[in-house]
Amino acid sequence: MNKRDADFIIGEYVQKLYGFALNKLGNPDEAEELSARIIAEVYEVLVKRENIVNLNGYIYKIAHNVWTRYIGRKSKSRNFESTDGFDGTNSLEHIPDEKDFEEEFRQTEQYGIIRREIAYLSKIQREIVVRHYYDREKVKTIAAAMNLPEGTVKWHLSCTRKELMIGMDKIRTIGNLGLQPISFSSMGHNGHPGAKGDTQDFLAKVVTQNIAYAAYHKPRTINEIAEELGINPIFVEDEVAVLEEYGYMDKLADGKYRTNIQIRIPSDEANNIYKEAPKKYTELFAEKFVIPYLESIKEIPDFLTVPDNDINLLKWSMIPPITDKLATADINDMKYSVKRKDGGDFVAHAELKVPTIKSENPRESIYWACGSMWRTPDMPDEPFSWDKKYPWKSWRLDVYWGSREGWRENRSEDYEKLYYFMKGELAENEANVYAYKRLLDRGYLVKTDSGYKVNIILSQNMSKWFELFPKPDDEILALSKEYAEKIAEADILNQPEHMHEQIRYYDQNAACALHTHIMDYLLNKGWLLSPSAAADAS
Repeated sequence: MNKRDADFIIGEYVQKLYGFALNKLGNPDEAEELSARIIAEVYEVLVKRENIVNLNGYIYKIAHNVWTRYIGRKSKSRNFESTDGFDGTNSLEHIPDEKDFEEEFRQTEQYGIIRREIAYLSKIQREIVVRHYYDREKVKTIAAAMNLPEGTVKWHLSCTRKELMIGMDKIRTIGNLGLQPISFSSMGHNGHPGAKGDTQDFLAKVVTQNIAYAAYHKPRTINEIAEELGINPIFVEDEVAVLEEYGYMDKLADGKYRTNIQIRIPSDEANNIYKEAPKKYTELFAEKFVIPYLESIKEIPDFLTVPDNDINLLKWSMIPPITDKLATADINDMKYSVKRKDGGDFVAHAELKVPTIKSENPRESIYWACGSMWRTPDMPDEPFSWDKKYPWKSWRLDVYWGSREGWRENRSEDYEKLYYFMKGELAENEANVYAYKRLLDRGYLVKTDSGYKVNIILSQNMSKWFELFPKPDDEILALSKEYAEKIAEADILNQPEHMHEQIRYYDQNAACALHTHIMDYLLNKGWLLSPSAAADAS
């Protein structure tokens, strides 16, 4: 029987079957529960059978069958007498002589479709349906367990029956991500990671990456994401809950979700800009601004201590702060940052892997960098001060030419131990074996024949350090703005509207990120020599 005819018949019998249940049980609440079960099974039979000779009799046979099972489950040990049904037959004499309907239906395609559609219900409706139809709980029991009014439970049951019937008519299709899932080639953050890490920790699973990408270009509901990926909505719901909780997705007013991760999408058009623009402007900035400054550095300022008095090492560490002077806007780094539940406070970013477009691994590129990374003493109860217990502040930039790689092992505790060492208070004993190992492994200390040597650049005056670097003239600032516009042009390609403002905001100072390009240029021109060891400025 087609579903339209089945729907019509069910409509004709709803009140009759409720009357049947009330006549059998005498309790309105139980009657509603029993009639709902009867209607569900009648509908399921109608859509899978044709040519029912005595429709009225057959429907009431099903009703008696359901009622019998209902009573049997309530009290298996109790024998009972039946009353006459609406069709004038004795119920126990006219139960269909065939295998148990529920077990029969479980093995049909329709049963599988119903189970599928239950997964597409909201969380609260799904729980009510499972409790009522699968666990055989009464409305009153469900209401008490879920702390809901009984009327609300009944309303949800009524709504879900309609939604399930509508859903059974749907052809669920798998979207593009279900057929061709994506993955990210890189993930990271701009800001401060939390106790649980950053983007690459929360999106470590490919399926989570696909969930995030599914709601990037346009907001989607849980069910829409599930259909796009071709997976169970229950699983999507759990993943989205975590992403929302930690700020990687936003729930909008209409109940849809939108991903709050800046996902770069490589394209040939963007790559052409990325290749040509840095090359052109790196040379301009290096020749017109950086090299003239480096030429003026003839000796090490007296407030700095540089390992082995290596002026080449000092010049390497001067490139990032001098390129920072190329900034044309006073940017608040935290303007678009998300404060996350684990203490993280950062803008999340990722890059889509596009197999058809050649893309260098950032870890292998000579222009890779991690930082600038500032660390201060861990003093949560009071603000930082040079007069406090640990009068230090560290800065680090990890680059291709250095031996250190990544923010995860750049720990404040290492600088604390180094500070104790410089004060002569880090005894070389069993208690400090691990501290010495970390300082040596990371190159903060070097062991020589005469003992240990501090291997970072030390500044006794932060203000004087930053005063070393000149401000660019109007010509350089104009070039910086030109470069920023070109990079924004590339970065905005294939991006959703809600990310445009954020991208343009941070791209105002895009020239500051040319530090590694300028390092490579100066190295090739002989203005810098390859460093013998990685260095920090502290």
